[in-house]
Amino acid sequence: MGSVGAFMSLTAASYGCLAHSIPLGVALAVLAGIVLVRVFILQHDCAHRSLFQRPVTNDRVGLLLGILTLAPHAYWRAMHLVHHSTSGDLERRGVGDIVTMTAQEYLALKPLERLRYRLYRHPMVLLGVGPIFQFLLRFRMPGIVPKERKVERRSILVTNLGLLTVHLAFLALGDWPRWLVVQLIITQVAAGLGIWLFFVQHQVERPYWVPRARWSLKDSALQGSSHLVLPRAFEWVVGAINLHHVHHLKPQIPNYLLRDYMVRNGLAAEGVKLNLRESVLAFRLKVYDEATGRMTGFPPVHEGPARTPLAAPPSIEPSGQLGRLLTFSGEER
Repeated sequence: MGSVGAFMSLTAASYGCLAHSIPLGVALAVLAGIVLVRVFILQHDCAHRSLFQRPVTNDRVGLLLGILTLAPHAYWRAMHLVHHSTSGDLERRGVGDIVTMTAQEYLALKPLERLRYRLYRHPMVLLGVGPIFQFLLRFRMPGIVPKERKVERRSILVTNLGLLTVHLAFLALGDWPRWLVVQLIITQVAAGLGIWLFFVQHQVERPYWVPRARWSLKDSALQGSSHLVLPRAFEWVVGAINLHHVHHLKPQIPNYLLRDYMVRNGLAAEGVKLNLRESVLAFRLKVYDEATGRMTGFPPVHEGPARTPLAAPPSIEPSGQLGRLLTFSGEER
């Protein structure tokens, strides 16, 4: 857990330095935000129960890490496992993933609904406003989980209690405004970097989107997940999650073994390969065109009446679908 120690040390150093040097304090907070991405990957491995042998240890450590990452562990785990079981499935979209509509679905929307989707897919929202809203506000609300999902609701409440304890301590004993500035910088850097990584993992020009009857876990992993080529040092920082095709193929493998598994099993040429430039250009992709099998920009609305969509468009607010889609495999339990 050296990453956790590094994160806490950088956070403390940023808080201390900000009182004397704003540039140094901000720089240290940015570094802490980058390290927090790696801490989140450790929590991600706990969600797959791959970091430790005992499931209960993964759950308990994940709960503690969730207080650092602001992501209530059991709730995030539930959404993420849905993502793994539905990624690339046209009929089960919108939970634990970047909401993606087909061109037909987009054209069938009312003007205000189209505007909402356009704003949702804008990089400034995905990387700026969105992460702050998601991690600081939305993850604090137990109401985003169906009432019958008591474990997920409880994880939100416990995470909130942990955060409240830390912030009340600084409110009573420390310089709370300075602490808040540090936390906002860390959250923006970590969440923005994390959402960028998450976005490019499946938002590719030639994606894997098929009806449920033809969906395959292997094809979803190797044809629909990106293989983002990064410098090895940066790959270590992000916990090798850039080898996303390997992770989706074998989610039970912890992050530090993903590259070794990829090399030993001849998977280096698999996945949708992207470099850094291509990962940035991926933000131009907005909808999936079923006719061409490609992701494209927004289609012109004046093309004519939209054809009947495949199914009801996925909601940008996925909480209503969560209870219906929460079905875990025996391995993930």
